[in-house]
Amino acid sequence: MAHDSRFPAWAWWIIGALTILAVSILIFSLVLGVRAGQQQVEIERRQQIGIALQRATDFQAEGNLQSALDEYQKILILDPSNDLARQGIEDLLMLARSGQTAAVLPTATSVATTIVTTAATPSGSPTAAAAVTTTPTSGVATYWVTAQSAARAGRWQEVLTNLLLIQQTDPTFNRAEVTDQLVAAYVNLALEKDNADNLEEALALYEKALALKPNAEDIARERDLIEQYLDVLAYTGVDWPVVIRKLQEIYALEPDYRDVEQRLQEAHIAYADQLAAEEAWCMAQDEYNQAISVVSAPEIVAKRDVAQTQCQLAAGATLDPTALAMLTPDAGTGDASQGDATTLPAFVDPGDGPTSGRIFYSADDAVSRRSQIMMLAVGKTAPAQAVLADAAQPALRGDGGRLAYRNLRSDMAGLSAFDPGTGLQLRFSNYAEDTLPRWNSAGSRLVFASNREGDRRWRIYVMWAEQNGGTETLTFGESPDWHASADLIVFRGCDESGNRCGLWTISSNGANAAQLTAVPADDRPHWSPTGSFVAFMSNARDGNYEIYTVDATSREVTRLTDNPALDVLPAVSPDGRWVAFASNRDGAWKLYAVPSSGGEARVLAPVVGDLSNFLQHSLEWVD
Repeated sequence: MAHDSRFPAWAWWIIGALTILAVSILIFSLVLGVRAGQQQVEIERRQQIGIALQRATDFQAEGNLQSALDEYQKILILDPSNDLARQGIEDLLMLARSGQTAAVLPTATSVATTIVTTAATPSGSPTAAAAVTTTPTSGVATYWVTAQSAARAGRWQEVLTNLLLIQQTDPTFNRAEVTDQLVAAYVNLALEKDNADNLEEALALYEKALALKPNAEDIARERDLIEQYLDVLAYTGVDWPVVIRKLQEIYALEPDYRDVEQRLQEAHIAYADQLAAEEAWCMAQDEYNQAISVVSAPEIVAKRDVAQTQCQLAAGATLDPTALAMLTPDAGTGDASQGDATTLPAFVDPGDGPTSGRIFYSADDAVSRRSQIMMLAVGKTAPAQAVLADAAQPALRGDGGRLAYRNLRSDMAGLSAFDPGTGLQLRFSNYAEDTLPRWNSAGSRLVFASNREGDRRWRIYVMWAEQNGGTETLTFGESPDWHASADLIVFRGCDESGNRCGLWTISSNGANAAQLTAVPADDRPHWSPTGSFVAFMSNARDGNYEIYTVDATSREVTRLTDNPALDVLPAVSPDGRWVAFASNRDGAWKLYAVPSSGGEARVLAPVVGDLSNFLQHSLEWVD
């Protein structure tokens, strides 16, 4: 009897489905590869344009017009619509007309001919050579008067052209005034390019202004914002964690900058979608919550709820079983062999550094990326121990009986507290935006910062430390800290008109507002126990994040750290002699302590977890 050797129909269906799936995966991989390659090509093109712009202006300032022309031609090849290159060619044409080219080229006419040929009209016909003349210059005085007139009219390219002519003709003429007006011209041209979304050109102009005035903090700030924003554009769609980190840095400096707020939310959503596709549900939940904290929307909440359900099915947030013991003042006196503590980084002997107290800090778990609160017993042999999961920004009440913190659980978002004696957990607020709680001296009230309102502006609030406790708005500002014994709150903010930004102090009833420092980037102020000084961090005083103190009476600022790495999140020891901080100065995050009067920093211990997102975390040093 003959047998039918054909595959059954169901087998052909399975083979077809697998083939389609394999082809889809291959196409998806190719698309991702092409997109990443395009991003890299765009980054290199921008870099080449920036370099060529710098070289063209340098050659022009030196009087080497032919080389400047060559650089502008390179730019037009890379970007035919580049306005700065076209304007540069027009400037060279003006130089040719003025007769200032003999020192670098055979004749002004030959220079003009080359320039005219390069600056062709859109139809391909060169500008009429008859427009080129070689009338002699009337001297630097004419250039100076023309520059002043152009400045009053806001014609900054004309100002720049005449000032460069002055420098080439007589470098000693009104040198200081010429330099100041060159800076003004570069800055105003940069603003014009920025407003026209020509960010690479704006960046090159800010660089030129800083080359003439290196210590101009306002110019450096604008340059840094553009540079970081360009990085955001380059990494968008390629590396979402990098995009989010850079957007958060921009948002911390200037929340209203361009479309940073919108991009930040979109980046959180895109990264959350990517994590959800990879079934990293808990991390996806955190990213959706971050997106909601920027602007809440029903579709994002729905995605968050799905991720939350899947996360809870996998593993719920739990309290470490040793947390009750670890929160007592004599905790951490054992050695690293107790329990499973040997899996954590070992304590580092600080030599003649501090040897008492406990440091609470939060950091992101290296694997799950979920934040947890850790406790380090200073000067003891035990490594840091986990206290709370899905928690950040710890603040222990003065009597040690209650730990306030920012709760990151999606179903408990806001400010919470944990009682080590009873295990009781309380919820003080239900706004995910509420951050950095700090206790008053009586342990009855909390001060915190939030952008919970519809305008998304940061405000300082005070509330009664109890469930459903009343909340009052104090002032606009961020990063508050309550004096250990007085009714005085220090915070980052400005005056009532939005000016004179820096660190301020104010009473809890809104009275006695006073400015403490005058640098807007000063942040994370932390009172000393006696209130004699405030420790803080800043990235605008010495080029990168460093730790400082300011005397509460004299307003004198002392720099405590000097390192090109990140030195952040200061906390003062209970005796006021030391300031703890986190730093990645040797490539890995560690806790350090430096004398509050100044001196050498000592390593205390490695950080358990990651602090790359350090603006979401904090340190506190208690008895």
